[in-house]
Amino acid sequence: MESEDALIRRLGELFNSSFQSGVKVGIGDDAAVFSGADSDFIATVDMAVEGIHFRRDWSTPFQIGAKLTTASLADVFAMGGEPNYLLVTAGINQNENTQVITEIAEGIRSVADKFKVSVIGGDLSKSEKLVLSITAIGHINSKPIKRDGAKVGDIVYVSALPGLSAAGLAILNKGLDRPRYVVEAHLNPKLVKPDALIRVASAMCDISDGLSIDAGHIASASGVSINFSRELISKADDFNDLAELSTELSEDTFDWILNGGEDHFFIATVDPKYRSKDLGIEIGIVEAGNGEVRLDAKEFVIKGYQHF
Repeated sequence: MESEDALIRRLGELFNSSFQSGVKVGIGDDAAVFSGADSDFIATVDMAVEGIHFRRDWSTPFQIGAKLTTASLADVFAMGGEPNYLLVTAGINQNENTQVITEIAEGIRSVADKFKVSVIGGDLSKSEKLVLSITAIGHINSKPIKRDGAKVGDIVYVSALPGLSAAGLAILNKGLDRPRYVVEAHLNPKLVKPDALIRVASAMCDISDGLSIDAGHIASASGVSINFSRELISKADDFNDLAELSTELSEDTFDWILNGGEDHFFIATVDPKYRSKDLGIEIGIVEAGNGEVRLDAKEFVIKGYQHF
């Protein structure tokens, strides 16, 4: 089967039509943007399937609802949008009790309330496994931040150092449960709107599949190369704690940082004239190329999450 990226490109071609005049950003970015009367609308959808995106023996219903809501809102923020409404659909095993459904809803609301977003509808269906889908709808008052805006010479920032979610997953896979805050970073990552980056980013992407893969999305869309610096990454405030944990678990710190996913932080490229510590962590530079992602100018194995 084709890769996930190739399949998305094929679907983009299939659904392209002559009556899309109001569509400003379509299939292939973090969210879609289309024209409205007073401002542009932004919309995105995320789905989580039991056994693929979460395990019931690891995650509580509250965490499942909260994590998917975080993923949906992060896509809106990555485009420079402001989320307003959510539509929620769920496939539920007939043996699920009301308490489970209520806890999922409470998890969704815990994130929605933080960002003043309203759940306005959805759909329920019977399903052998728990399936949850959330559509986020919002508005965008300025030009959307797309993946294709990176320029040679731009600085590469992340809003925070990724890797803690991957560390949490490693702990769970090893049958451990501590440190609990690391496990929680995987089961229920906390979302922070990247206001400073939104104001100056030339390109931006939510880090969901892994830093290297999502950097590749920007590099490919922009027709450039992204070169990460091991030295810059190592200077991040949280790096030493992450390195200490990876050593303890016999894991690779940079594999967690570069290839781990689901932190729901943000990677952005920024014109050097806007360089500032307030933007996050500087980790590399945009260079001439054709979609390559490198570490210290060398290709490395990209192992982030792809469905196909």
